[in-house]
Amino acid sequence: MAAMALRLTLQDAAPLDVFAAELAAGPTATVVLQRRCGSDVPVRAEVDRALSVSPDAEQRAKLKVGADATLGYRRVRLVCGDRLLSVAENWFVPDRLTPEMQRTLAETDRPYGAVIAALSPRRVPLASLRLWDGEGPAPEAVLRIDALVETGEGVPLALVSETYQRDVLETR
Repeated sequence: MAAMALRLTLQDAAPLDVFAAELAAGPTATVVLQRRCGSDVPVRAEVDRALSVSPDAEQRAKLKVGADATLGYRRVRLVCGDRLLSVAENWFVPDRLTPEMQRTLAETDRPYGAVIAALSPRRVPLASLRLWDGEGPAPEAVLRIDALVETGEGVPLALVSETYQRDVLETR
């Protein structure tokens, strides 16, 4: 009986392991989420434009900017149709983006990863925390990832803190 319970636990946790591996290998979370969402419905960012959170000294150091540098901030809910995939915070360096990218981030619901795609971004994982062990029904939040997003040349663009929701385990 215990062996059967263990097998079910590992089986139930497998989709989360697969998703975490996809994130680690993908250039941006947006690319990975769009693959899971399918090509017929775009991933969009529901942006809370009223919220602004100042970065701390450690975040500025990871982004390689001084205390006086202006940073952008976005808190978003990334959704696919009616499915909530993730809730994310993103501190980014506007001066390292084109004026068009800056405008798009300020005025549209396009996800950050889609906006910066031309910069050949890559993710550098900083921390990962599983919020679900695979036993029982999945809670609302299943995985938290902190990552640095860099250009293809290694220039820091953004620091992201992403909390992935159970709907991300459903693929279409």
